[in-house]
Amino acid sequence: MKYKIISALLFTVIFAEALYAETINFGNSFFNKDRANTISKIIVITNNEDTALEYNISFTSHPSMQTSDIKTAPLTDEVYDAESKEFFSSITKDSCIQHYGETIFSLNAGQKCRLHITFSPTEVKEYNEEMVITSHVSNSTHILNSTKYEIRGKGIHMPDFTVIYYTDRSGENMDNKRAEYSIKWNSETAGVKSDEYAYIKILSRKREKLPLTYTLEGSDAFAIDTKLSTCKIKDNTITEPETEPCGLVISFRPNVAGDFAAKLVFNKRILSGAKEYLLYGSASDMLDFGTVYFGGNVQKILVQNTTDNDQRYSILSESKDNNFRLVVLQEGEIPSCIKNGFETNFELKKASSCYLGFTFAPDRNDEFYKKVIIMSNSGERREVTLRGKGVEKLQEN
Repeated sequence: MKYKIISALLFTVIFAEALYAETINFGNSFFNKDRANTISKIIVITNNEDTALEYNISFTSHPSMQTSDIKTAPLTDEVYDAESKEFFSSITKDSCIQHYGETIFSLNAGQKCRLHITFSPTEVKEYNEEMVITSHVSNSTHILNSTKYEIRGKGIHMPDFTVIYYTDRSGENMDNKRAEYSIKWNSETAGVKSDEYAYIKILSRKREKLPLTYTLEGSDAFAIDTKLSTCKIKDNTITEPETEPCGLVISFRPNVAGDFAAKLVFNKRILSGAKEYLLYGSASDMLDFGTVYFGGNVQKILVQNTTDNDQRYSILSESKDNNFRLVVLQEGEIPSCIKNGFETNFELKKASSCYLGFTFAPDRNDEFYKKVIIMSNSGERREVTLRGKGVEKLQEN
């Protein structure tokens, strides 16, 4: 088991304020209800004093190391047992701590140890943490050294259908329940990028000199999301990790309603999985706002002019229900189709796109449906169903 090491020294200070060391940045990490993806970092602690010191680790935003998503952990190595012919984990001699969540350890004069820190996010959010390590002579309350570390990371949702492969030393798949080589997105909304992602974990294979490459064949609704992937990707070549595993993230963005298929093909077998992964997806022209308290909620669809000519579009409605309304979108790289909420016509240049936004502001406890028809001057017709449920928010006492 190998880890990236960040070297750091504790500097002697004569005042209480801690000095800042390096920032520990874990980057993106994925999770779902079954499993968190754990990332590890290691810092080296050195006792430069001429006497033994005791060290204390504290985190500014959480007092409990057992329940936090960022923990201190024992550092382990894989040891081979010749008798059983199996590998097992053993705590290293230079591990600062021996148990998860431990926050106190000691070092003799001139001694070093490695402090193992893990990041296993359970929320979709940016993590910003401060870890402070102080040291003092045994039986003394006077702090000799105090060093502060900024710890950063980001938790990203990983859907249930995620494909992850783990292997042991023999190359056998240790996660047979997820040993499926197809990934599916169901009932997504046309014109909107799904908030579900597929994640394939890639481990290091130092013995193989052949670069890992891939091709994505089929519908362009599927794509490798290089911004969310933790693997380094350039020109369809993946830089295989030297230490920590990295992840390849696949996104699904259907621009129209229908069924979609593609195939992700690697030039060599990855982990104990396959060289090929089948991708499937389905989408409909329905915007489901879900349950909304009296107020408002906005969703959008993508409108594309795939013809060779400029097109004019008209927005028609089968009902006058004002709980659903057109809205001008103020954000995003692709512009809003309309410039004000009363417009029902817009133009698109050839090979261009825009977003058509709708707001749902229910005024009563009820379920609402509305069908919107988008017509082009070339005769193209598209139906979008809007659905939502209004609920009155209870007043808090």
